[in-house]
Amino acid sequence: MSTQADMSTVIVFVLYLIAVLAIGIWAYRMNSQMSDFAIGGRRLGTFVTAVSAKATDSSQWVFFGLPGAFYVSGMQNIWLIIGLTLGFYLSWKILAGRLRTYSSLVSDWRQEEPGESVTLPGFFANRFRSNWLRSVSAIFIIIFYVIYLGSAFIATGVIFSQIFGGSVAVGTIVGAVVVMAYSSLGGYLASSYTDLVQGLLMFGSLLLLSVVAVFAAGGIGGFTEAIGEQNSDLGSAFAGVELIDGEWTTTSSVSFIAIISALAWALGYFGSPHILARFMGMRRAESAKNGARIGIFLSITLLGFAGIIGFAAIAIFGPDLSNPEDAYMALVSELFPTWMAGIFLAGVLSAVMSTADSQLVVASTTLTEDFYRAFINREAPEKLLVWLSRIAVLVCTAIGIVVALRGGTILDLVGYAWAGFGASFGPVLLAALYSRKTTWFGALLSIIAGGSTVIIYRQVDVIGLYELVPGFIAGMIALWLGNVLGPKQREKVSEKFDELTAA
Repeated sequence: MSTQADMSTVIVFVLYLIAVLAIGIWAYRMNSQMSDFAIGGRRLGTFVTAVSAKATDSSQWVFFGLPGAFYVSGMQNIWLIIGLTLGFYLSWKILAGRLRTYSSLVSDWRQEEPGESVTLPGFFANRFRSNWLRSVSAIFIIIFYVIYLGSAFIATGVIFSQIFGGSVAVGTIVGAVVVMAYSSLGGYLASSYTDLVQGLLMFGSLLLLSVVAVFAAGGIGGFTEAIGEQNSDLGSAFAGVELIDGEWTTTSSVSFIAIISALAWALGYFGSPHILARFMGMRRAESAKNGARIGIFLSITLLGFAGIIGFAAIAIFGPDLSNPEDAYMALVSELFPTWMAGIFLAGVLSAVMSTADSQLVVASTTLTEDFYRAFINREAPEKLLVWLSRIAVLVCTAIGIVVALRGGTILDLVGYAWAGFGASFGPVLLAALYSRKTTWFGALLSIIAGGSTVIIYRQVDVIGLYELVPGFIAGMIALWLGNVLGPKQREKVSEKFDELTAA
């Protein structure tokens, strides 16, 4: 695509930005309490919840990282799609309904008054009656969200520079400001409804580009033949193919460690706060059943289209792409007139925004609810908390921009943050929802061990195993050790769990 798109592309793109900002302004007047800003007052239906959850999960890496991975190494990446689809489905089946119910019933344990938990750290603190859990989990959320936001803002920089020209750095700042604007105005409601629009736009743009690209390559027969001419092993899930010096070379078979690492992405769903917030914000716990069906359909199709786009880039461009993560952008430029480019670029930006807005809302409410109200001003009025959350969105945006300007690949940063969330909170959340014997000390050790293992292992990895695997295992072991060797279970914690399971 040219350095700067034509006027028709710019107009389409600007109209899209105006639409998401309008949603933010509409949602602004519906945020009078902290629960409104954090989880939308628990009033979203099944379809909106399912589509927005998948949209916020399918971030910029679905347009950049995943097609790039298929372009470089072919069908071996199918294990990643299997892992992600399985994890998304299980999160709906195992977590969604119960988390919706428990989070609405577990109130502030220090006040013993009816209420609800509106953040993940708040839920942990109230479920196990420990503010240590609140502060430590909030710290790990902020650490990994800074990394995640950096990857999102890198993508916005690329897109804005494509549309309007100028440097990627300037585009990064402009794109981040747009996301910040509607997220700070509308909070969770703006995030969810923009994610609904963006999820449908993502689906349509990926579907259309996949179909057109396959036909451009000569139909299904010509498509598969062109890929086979480059290397017949590109279509094998078990062949280790790499793009080396402008040629796809089979170097080995796909190792057991590589398959386990790809499948392990499923575990990230059990601890990702921006997805879990969608479950907490559902109107009814019963929505989980239909949400699982919608979710698995969206997961298979969205990720599958991304894989087809990566293969299409092989068939059409051969090994000539200088940056594999440009596969989507290059195909749009090659196959569609410039006046349509704005629609497809809006599809990319929708993926970026649908994740970044959710992350900003969760990170900001964590700072406000789990630091300010928990430790500084427990009696803070609701309107003050909402405004502090909006200010926190600005702060988190600024930090994310700094990370983005430092550079890095999109898929690598996403994978790092995803591992951090899954290892830090996955074991504890499962225990909070299903274990009567889990203690506050076991939960605390698990969060520290899981998150720290991801950070440390990433620096010393020598076998290529995805850091989420050792991190999740460390979290499970620490959970068990803390339960066995730490302080005994508090009677009121056990009594509350019995009440929750009977609800």
